[in-house]
Amino acid sequence: MHVDDDIRRAETLPASAFFDPAFLNAELATVFTNSWQVLPERGDDPRPLDEQLAPRGSRVPATLNGRPLFLQRGWDDDTLRAFPNTCTHAWFPLVLGPSRGPTLVCGQHGRRFDCTGRFVSQQGFGNAPDFPRECDHLQSLPVATWRRLTWAALSPAAPPLTDVLRDVDDSLASFPALPERMSAEIRDVAGNWKQHAWNFLDSFHIGFVHRAPHGLADAIDLASYRTELYEHAVLQWVYAQNPADGFDPRHLPARFGDPKRRVFALWWFIFPNIALNFYPWGLSVNVYAPIPDRPDTTRFIWYQFALDRELHAQRDVRWLSAQVDAEDVDALAQVARGLRSGFAPRGRFAPEHEMAAHWFHRKVARAVAAAPH
Repeated sequence: MHVDDDIRRAETLPASAFFDPAFLNAELATVFTNSWQVLPERGDDPRPLDEQLAPRGSRVPATLNGRPLFLQRGWDDDTLRAFPNTCTHAWFPLVLGPSRGPTLVCGQHGRRFDCTGRFVSQQGFGNAPDFPRECDHLQSLPVATWRRLTWAALSPAAPPLTDVLRDVDDSLASFPALPERMSAEIRDVAGNWKQHAWNFLDSFHIGFVHRAPHGLADAIDLASYRTELYEHAVLQWVYAQNPADGFDPRHLPARFGDPKRRVFALWWFIFPNIALNFYPWGLSVNVYAPIPDRPDTTRFIWYQFALDRELHAQRDVRWLSAQVDAEDVDALAQVARGLRSGFAPRGRFAPEHEMAAHWFHRKVARAVAAAPH
């Protein structure tokens, strides 16, 4: 699984890494335990999670990579927290649906917790020595809200979200707040989650899969495409062919300025699987979520937040949102078949075009290799 640091010599991950259930299990135990993830929202409430969790004492169940959690707003301190949705007594789920209150009572045996996850009481334990112990309290997990998105990590060892998103924030220092979410979509698509992340990081395919005429390659000045690599993230950005389709220069740092051109989009990728696509109309969020026991399928989560409702309504015409999505989904379904053909060697990276893809393969390989065996 080694991916050489030198892109000129490096080979991609092997084909088996994209369909082997054992490799997916290793990723879930490493890559997805130690990284921040955007929490998917429940289909029974159309509001974003930050709105659902605004009142004090509110709690909402969530599932992250197949593991049950719940989010809790503090009753006394208004702090947002995340906990495993599993009782510390006999493992019954604690939160079956949205609720609110200063304490939480398990529906199986009545164990009671406060909003900070601390054990409060339970019948039948009056004579138990050394009780409660640390294991009787709920384990607190990292959680944070950033630009209307609710993030969580499954391990306290995850780096601070502020560190992960520092470079993103630097590029958005003048970007307005996002007042309104316009859409939320979750669907299963063919292909391993890494295929979709790799495709997002691949500028090389734009001139072919999204080719001219009438494709993304028409809408952008492809020769101006830039890729910037950071520790936790990658930024890809490009100038628009038509300056009218670019950002208001006041919304971006001066380093993106050009007297004759305007930036078409800032395409940020947060390792391992989150794309934050900033356009003049707002933000499109793509999450390429793995599905436990289904390595050849990805749960695609797509949120859109409008900065300008009028421009958002033109996103499919001017920024080709739906067209690019359909072309990518079709291309990756074809790749998924090739991976299982038995004829898929470890590929090489084009050094002048695939720096981001090499960065991604190397980070996955290192994370999985670091796991104890």
